[in-house]
Amino acid sequence: MDAFLLDLKYGIRSLWRDKGFALTVLLTFSVCIAANTALFAIVNSVILRPLPVAEANSILIMSNEYPKAGATGGNYAASGDYFDRLREMTVFESQAMFRPRNQTVELNGSPQQIRAMLVTPSWFRLLRASPMIGRPFTEEEGEIGREQEVILSHGLWEQLYGGDKSVLGRDLRISGRPFTIVGVMAPNFNFIEPEVRLWMPLAFTAEEKTLHHSNNWFHIGRLKPGGTPQQAQAQVNALNNENLERMPELKELLINAGFHTVVKPLQDMLTADVQKTLYLLWGGAFVVLLIGGLNIANLALARLALRRKELATRIALGAGRAQLVRQLVLENLGLALLGGIGGTILGAGLLRTLNSIGLEHFPRAGEVHMDSTVVLVSLALSLAAGLFVGLFPIAGISSISVNDALHEDSRTGTTGKKSRGVRQLLVAGQIGFAFALLMGAGLLLASFRLLLQVDPGFNPNGVVTASVALPRSKYNKPELSRSFMNRALPSIRAIPGVSLAGASEAVPLGGNHNDSVILAEGYQMKPGESLVSPLAIAVTPGYFEALRIPILRGRGFTDGDNDTALRVIVVDERVAQHFWPNSDPLGRRMYFPGDPKDLLKIDEHTQWMTVIGVARSLRYENLDGSGAAVGAYYIPNSQSPANSFTFALKASGDPKSVISALRGEIARLDPDLALFDIHSMSERIDLSLASRRTSMLLANAFGAIALFLATLGIYGVLAYLVARRTREIGIRVALGSTQAGVLKLVLREGFQLVAFGLIFGVVVAMFLQKAVASEIYGVRPLDPLVLASVMALLAIVALAACAVPARRAMRVDPMVALRSE
Repeated sequence: MDAFLLDLKYGIRSLWRDKGFALTVLLTFSVCIAANTALFAIVNSVILRPLPVAEANSILIMSNEYPKAGATGGNYAASGDYFDRLREMTVFESQAMFRPRNQTVELNGSPQQIRAMLVTPSWFRLLRASPMIGRPFTEEEGEIGREQEVILSHGLWEQLYGGDKSVLGRDLRISGRPFTIVGVMAPNFNFIEPEVRLWMPLAFTAEEKTLHHSNNWFHIGRLKPGGTPQQAQAQVNALNNENLERMPELKELLINAGFHTVVKPLQDMLTADVQKTLYLLWGGAFVVLLIGGLNIANLALARLALRRKELATRIALGAGRAQLVRQLVLENLGLALLGGIGGTILGAGLLRTLNSIGLEHFPRAGEVHMDSTVVLVSLALSLAAGLFVGLFPIAGISSISVNDALHEDSRTGTTGKKSRGVRQLLVAGQIGFAFALLMGAGLLLASFRLLLQVDPGFNPNGVVTASVALPRSKYNKPELSRSFMNRALPSIRAIPGVSLAGASEAVPLGGNHNDSVILAEGYQMKPGESLVSPLAIAVTPGYFEALRIPILRGRGFTDGDNDTALRVIVVDERVAQHFWPNSDPLGRRMYFPGDPKDLLKIDEHTQWMTVIGVARSLRYENLDGSGAAVGAYYIPNSQSPANSFTFALKASGDPKSVISALRGEIARLDPDLALFDIHSMSERIDLSLASRRTSMLLANAFGAIALFLATLGIYGVLAYLVARRTREIGIRVALGSTQAGVLKLVLREGFQLVAFGLIFGVVVAMFLQKAVASEIYGVRPLDPLVLASVMALLAIVALAACAVPARRAMRVDPMVALRSE
């Protein structure tokens, strides 16, 4: 123990004498660990940490997919599937269905939309969650006519009732209907969506209990002890096959559509879209740490070279090499630990900064925080980095020759080639990893710029949007919803500053789209061909005009396309190309499947719609074109009224005043309604790119740090080379070498490092190209322009890093250099 304390004391004294080295190492470690701390905190909170419910890893979600029909990724199932699986599946101890949905509640004297969740009574049992006050729903309250109870979140309970525990049994009007409060959840309860503020029973009619392939609900199950996801998948597959045999009319159509049910952990539903992105970003942060470690290792080797005489003297005086190794390890671990502590603190600050640049758009963003796991991992990473850095000078100690070290100054400065080669290799590694990071950052930047230039198919300038949901308790007939819209649109178009206005069941980049199978008269499906399920959107006259969506052929909707007129439809380019690739779609007829047991059946009840226009295809779900692979079609809202829709207003002037006037008009028509999801279309575009923007900014920040560290590495090696070869340079000058020759000597060394580093970097980039391919848009993983730009940037930076050492070498006075030896 005494020897340890003596070594520690000596190490502290040594670092205190070399404050510049110690401070550089501390800052490098701190910055690199900060990046890793922040990214690991996000990865840990979003991906690694289970959902905040009991034994969350045993909860699976079952989602129906029809990839060949264009219907994938919704994570939804049908109510008939739920009741079938309740009866037949034995791997689950409990199952439940749920779906978030907006509801209107009076808050602070005015109606407001809040997030609610419809749940089967089994939902609470499955989650093993009970209200803090009151009780969960009973099975009887999950039947039609009995579903008039509500459970409040802790926050809504405090907001509405000030935390009054006698609230149980009181009525709360929700979307125009009275609901009896039966419970209040605990303050920390959170499931899937933190915004949910109340829970309502989900009930199904007898017909809905047997309805298949109408997928509108999330279906989850909790495995029995010992059950596995593989067993659940096998049981679902077997049940699907049995159902296909019971529905022979649909069997071929469903097989052609690629119908299958995916069984996966519930957490994957939230994180599947961001897992790869976050792991890549965390990998980028780790590469930054690796570059920082190589840079510190280089500094440590340079410091060891300066201390060779000191260490050789200590060895000559009887100090053991093991003792010297122990002191170097303590120095490196001490600096690494201090850097880790500083980096953890900086990482916490970085995490707060990330919230301001789009982190809140990632799933589970509200759960992201620093905890003991993050701190321990950060400190462990710091110590591991310290040990890695310490390996290089430790290896150098074993090569110290007492005789060589004590007589080194008498040489020309060309000794230590092995040490110099190791340092050059380390710098080449830094350049290579920096190149790979800069390539990734450049690809994300180029991709983001291309996405900003994408034509979404509509013009967002000057368009503001706001949504309204008509409660079905009050608007329980199509004519009531139709009447509301017929009264609303004229008054909205009369708002000062509004030049065009319309409404749609779904707006581009709004995230609330539904798809539905549609068929065309006379269309002959090829053997094995699937039905298609495009986006189905009810719109009013004025919608195409407000968003300036081009009608390429025919016309859009007018006020004459009402409930008494011929039923009409507008299709987009993709739907037109699918059904009529070589002919004019105008005047053709389409229809919806009328018999769920025979989708292709046509009879006297079939409702025909005549195609009157072809609209341009839009980027409805994402600007990168993913989603809505089979297009979209539009039907007049008057002929198929929607209860939830979004107004789109083309307006000049202040958007806030327009929205205020819109809110007033809606309140005048129905005081119980509330506007929600209020955004300009430009804001919707920005929101759709928020997670990409965050990833791009992080990647470019990592690239900048890597570039800076690589620059320091180049400068450090060349400065060391000039210092070690001063006498040689002096001799060269004395023998007639010009300043240009000396400059060439230094630049050659510098660009050799860059060349080797770039070769290594290209190899790394090629190895990673498959990993980044899914994260970019419009560019290839080895895009020539990005590749050339990164190479040019590194060359320019390398030239700048060479400038100071080269200038110093050119000023070497041969007489002074020779005399100093």
